[in-house]
Amino acid sequence: MPTKHRRLTAPTADDVRAWHRVRSAALAHDRPGEPLPTLADVRTALTTVGPGSRLALWLVHGANGEGVATAKLRLPAAEGGGRLASVQLTVHPAHRRMGTGSRLLATVVAAAAEEDCRRLSTEVLAGTPGESFLATRDFVPALRLTWQRLLLAETPERIVKLPDVPHPGYRLAAWEGTPPDALAESFAAARAGLAALPTGSLGVTRAGWDAERVRRSAELAARRGERLLNHAAVSVADGSVAGYTKLTLPAEVETGARAKQLDTAVVPAHRGHGLGLWLKSAMLRHLRDAHPEVTEVVTNTADDNRHMLAVNAALGFRPLRRTVAYQLRLT
Repeated sequence: MPTKHRRLTAPTADDVRAWHRVRSAALAHDRPGEPLPTLADVRTALTTVGPGSRLALWLVHGANGEGVATAKLRLPAAEGGGRLASVQLTVHPAHRRMGTGSRLLATVVAAAAEEDCRRLSTEVLAGTPGESFLATRDFVPALRLTWQRLLLAETPERIVKLPDVPHPGYRLAAWEGTPPDALAESFAAARAGLAALPTGSLGVTRAGWDAERVRRSAELAARRGERLLNHAAVSVADGSVAGYTKLTLPAEVETGARAKQLDTAVVPAHRGHGLGLWLKSAMLRHLRDAHPEVTEVVTNTADDNRHMLAVNAALGFRPLRRTVAYQLRLT
């Protein structure tokens, strides 16, 4: 079927609707039963990007002018970023196995190479044709991820029984959005601990964190229509952040809402005290009490991170799906 590739510079309302059509159809086909994005979600995803990144977008139209495929390429900012680019490529189920995805991927690979990127990564569902599609195009598996879900409505007694024992030498702090001034610098330092988390062979270069970047990260969540909740374990001895966990909610929390559990990290000097489980337990209790409309929490963890997978299982998270991050070395 004839198709027409079009690179978007400023997505119009029609572009957003076409993108939404493709994305929703693909998700309904590949991940049945999971929530679909709204038009507002798609618009935000196409127009909002974090510091240190920029987007290149392509929309493929079919013979009748309808959207049939999309590609969102995240490029590192000119000043750095490890020269790792990532792409989310989606083909409408009715237009697969017709060469559309192959041609679009070739366009994206060429664009990433022209931008002097060294690697291009993407993520696909494990055990699906997407894996062979990438493997035959010189992509190699770099990181395997397990997505987990906690159904709050089905396990209320588990939330009540979550560990809430005092941790001598530490106190809990909680806030929404930007951290209090007194914790901003040590919270940024704790976030630097993400560099130790497993990333397989993705070759990710972790950008440095400071109080300003923490503030911009919180502002980005707000621009995306999300509420950013934070819990931290604070050392009583020096008042610094010893560990933290983050979670996002939709800006308008309605019945049946889904929360997204983001990163949890503990400063190396404070590991071995159970702070990760303590923090995530406290976050879930807060979620239950302050946002009863939320019915589920989803998260993803690298398969190499056995400790966090075990923590999540202890909290009641159960496997939802598995994905594989593939990577292509660019010349």
